[in-house]
Amino acid sequence: MKFIDDQLLNTLASRLDPEDRDEMAIPSYLHRNPLLRWMARRRLHVLAGWYQRLAVAKSRRLRVMDFGCGTGILFPTLLEHAEKIFGVDIVLDAAAYVVEQLGLSDSVALVSAVDVEKRIESESLDMVIAGEVLEHVDDVAQTSNLFRRLLRADGSLLVSLPTENALYRCGRRLAGFHGHYHHSNAATIHPIILDSGFSLEHIARVPLPGPFAIYWVAIYRKV
Repeated sequence: MKFIDDQLLNTLASRLDPEDRDEMAIPSYLHRNPLLRWMARRRLHVLAGWYQRLAVAKSRRLRVMDFGCGTGILFPTLLEHAEKIFGVDIVLDAAAYVVEQLGLSDSVALVSAVDVEKRIESESLDMVIAGEVLEHVDDVAQTSNLFRRLLRADGSLLVSLPTENALYRCGRRLAGFHGHYHHSNAATIHPIILDSGFSLEHIARVPLPGPFAIYWVAIYRKV
């Protein structure tokens, strides 16, 4: 698995507005506490590992949308199996800088969140990845329906979601994040995705089940 390195993350941290920097989880990836740093990166490794297994099973180069791509931290891993990545976000400055620095412009197209349906054809994607983003969305059902329209018949939706449980909230405080800005959580988003025309294929609770689950990482199949 390949992710953008700490040097590039540090550069982005110095270039971004503090609110955007925090929204993209850069302080968590670079945190001085090794446990918090490991936890922030653990869900990335689980997400990327499942992506790789799904991609190998499809036996072709993929067209992938990274919805809420943030810094583009997943781009290097996604490109191991993708012919085209659509990096979607409200703020694209960080991803644009990463694309430029890593020379990814031929393989990565950056798309504003408001232009997704104009830029990406219906039933043209093999996979949609939404890592740590749906909890920020006002209308999850509308977004989930959009994913379904864009995915091919055998398409997959891969998401990571915060549980918002006591351990998660404690970790946020230790990491220096304050306030509450999530509209929903893993338990409330999951049934909405199912109601939008997806079936659950697999779910992992990271790092451990029960009260120790900080994130859910789930694979859904279009039905």
